[in-house]
Amino acid sequence: MVEGNTDNVPVNASAATMKNIRNNWDLSALRASSVVQALQTQYGVDPKRLSAAGRGEYNPVASNNSAVGKQRNRRTQIIITPKPDQFMDLIDEPP
Repeated sequence: MVEGNTDNVPVNASAATMKNIRNNWDLSALRASSVVQALQTQYGVDPKRLSAAGRGEYNPVASNNSAVGKQRNRRTQIIITPKPDQFMDLIDEPP
């Protein structure tokens, strides 16, 4: 899963190049979707194994009170998880 994130600055609808970017939720989902598509087309990852999620401004890793903090919050995160059956097998194995 690829999660897209944004800072807390509202999207300026008049400056947005695409009319479907209404807010930070849309922007974060589009950011994640762009990475998913690159993983598929440029790196050959099976699209059945990919998903995109937008987190908007609600999962910050830094304060939005500085330019550097806002920059850190405009990001994507790739979360790698095992298949559910493989995960259950891992839980059942002793360390």
